[in-house]
Amino acid sequence: MAIQRKRSRERGMAIIFYATMLFFVVGCVGLAVDVGTVYMIKARLSAATDAAALAAGRSVNLTLTLPQAQTNAVTTANQFFTANFPNNYFNTVGTPTVTPTLTQETDVNGNPNGVLDIKVTASATAPTYFMNIFDVRGITVSATGTASRRGLVMMLVLDQSSSMGTGAGSPCNVMAAAAQNFVTLFSPYDQIGLVTFDLTAHLMDPPTDPIATVSTNIGNIANNCGSNTNTITALELAYQQIKAVNLPLALNTIVLFTDGSPNGITANFPTMQLPDSRWGPALNPSPATPAQSGSTYGIANSCNANPPGANVDANGVNSQAICVNMPAGCVGGPATIFGTIAQWGDQNSYGAGTYGFAAPTDTSSVSGSCPGAYWSSSGTNMRQFIAYIPDADFYGNSLHGVVATSNTGTASGGMVSRDNWIFQVNSLCSPDPTVSPNCRNTGDFWTKAAYSGIGSGSNLFPAGAAYPNKFRPDQPNSVVAAGMNGTMAEANKIRSDTTFHPVINTIYLTGNTTDSVDREFLAIVANAPLITALPYDPVTFVPYTNPAYVTTQETGKYLVTSDRNMLSNLFTQLASEVLRLSK
Repeated sequence: MAIQRKRSRERGMAIIFYATMLFFVVGCVGLAVDVGTVYMIKARLSAATDAAALAAGRSVNLTLTLPQAQTNAVTTANQFFTANFPNNYFNTVGTPTVTPTLTQETDVNGNPNGVLDIKVTASATAPTYFMNIFDVRGITVSATGTASRRGLVMMLVLDQSSSMGTGAGSPCNVMAAAAQNFVTLFSPYDQIGLVTFDLTAHLMDPPTDPIATVSTNIGNIANNCGSNTNTITALELAYQQIKAVNLPLALNTIVLFTDGSPNGITANFPTMQLPDSRWGPALNPSPATPAQSGSTYGIANSCNANPPGANVDANGVNSQAICVNMPAGCVGGPATIFGTIAQWGDQNSYGAGTYGFAAPTDTSSVSGSCPGAYWSSSGTNMRQFIAYIPDADFYGNSLHGVVATSNTGTASGGMVSRDNWIFQVNSLCSPDPTVSPNCRNTGDFWTKAAYSGIGSGSNLFPAGAAYPNKFRPDQPNSVVAAGMNGTMAEANKIRSDTTFHPVINTIYLTGNTTDSVDREFLAIVANAPLITALPYDPVTFVPYTNPAYVTTQETGKYLVTSDRNMLSNLFTQLASEVLRLSK
């Protein structure tokens, strides 16, 4: 009986123990179920805020003003949030909304560094089931999603030289329309500026201007194309604007559009002195016409037509070479003239009109260190007043090309250069009859036997002259050769900036007027890895390594067409690439 009473008491304790344990077990199970629900809601909420932040970051590209961008960001963020976290998801309470915040990151000094952060925060109340017994009616769950995009600092550099033409359907008008559409694809948080160029480079908009203003100024280019092609100064002007914005972490890029060869050289040009010995030993000025070996090809100079003391070109026919009977360009000793010179007319390989002097930018002017101002408006006669084209331009660029990094293409002697290049030879015709014009000259080395009898035979003064191996100022072929070399050097200088890491993208429209086309030139400017086909190449053309490709510098896009109606597609293709990189 005692044992039975003991067992009866034990059974009572077991019931109490199990009842107590059941209370805690139910609580633990309930806690596990409720916490699991909370974690599921938390995970879904995090995914929704991440999606909302990414969508908001992309949506800012769809407007042109900051208020519109903020409105778009809010609308798009809520659409993506709701799609990923529907109302009453897992019985959550309330209808959560999100308001993204867009802020610019700063460096240690508090200055913007070029990165835009998009932050989205949301919260929801998760229901409880078993935890109700502890009077816990709901648990607030929060999540934050953040997306970052590189800011964009982009300078459009657009060619408005005379070869672009004017009027409805002209390359000038088509280019302006394509570029206008291009800038609408970017965000008001991006910074876009505009440089246009002919013989003078014009800063139309710094990158701080509203995109709508930039678009308006692009539209003003239509029917306003004329003059020559000072590509070097235009690139330098764009580069200085990128540095002035000072956003090292932004995608700093230059988009260069051009339809032809650069022919503007900006430098301190040494003046000619008497006696004029550019072509050889000192020559005593007289009415007679001294020999000028290498100055012209089949063209007799009529310097004897110059009236005594006249600061003008010879008045007779065929007087396009340097005239040795000209009075001194600057009386009183050696001096220089600062300004821009350009080719005049076609890329002639003999003595011909070369134009200058002009101001390189709208904020600079032609100047000289000698008295007299006749050279400030010398026109095509400027070749009479300068001794030679110097080896480096005003911006420190070599006018003899860039270092070759492979033995491909036109690499020669460790350089990629147009020093010994003749442009109006080597005709190439497309097998596609729809390509217009169907044939273009691509140029070649002047040293080849096939061209030995063409023109003056060289872009440089010959051995025995006063300035051997200096570029001649009296033939357009020489000016274009120096301009092409200097542009490649300018691009190399810009891309070598390790603070801003600029990217140069190029769009090339071939076929306007009579300029030769160059297969490598703009690909080298963009630092594209491969030299690809021109529109005139056969389908069997095999791309080859860029002879001046620099692996340590940024690689840009090189796009080429002979069809002006394709420009809109090329600009859009480039926009897709830029937007992808800025995300």
